[in-house]
Amino acid sequence: MPKCDNAVKSLVSPREKHIPDDAQRTSICLTAEDRAAVRWINEVRRAKKDKRTTTNDILVDALWYFLEKTESRTRDQIRGTLPPVAPVLPPAPEKVTEIHKPKKKR
Repeated sequence: MPKCDNAVKSLVSPREKHIPDDAQRTSICLTAEDRAAVRWINEVRRAKKDKRTTTNDILVDALWYFLEKTESRTRDQIRGTLPPVAPVLPPAPEKVTEIHKPKKKR
């Protein structure tokens, strides 16, 4: 298995969160050609004022495009292969009582 010796870290821009909470972090190795292709797509999308310009956005879009066009698989078909996920319940409110300071008597 090839090693990824030249890892490239991208700076994260301060913007609204757009990655789902159930997403898992992973790492991939990209060649100089791969990075150039991602940068080119990034610049084209920025020129179009598209918000999906991060490397993650570009690779996820490419994955789904490949699955739909080449493998003839839709998101719903892929979702159907996943085990059911229990709904996430919001945390129960904490029982907090406010204690008022006693009035000073002078």
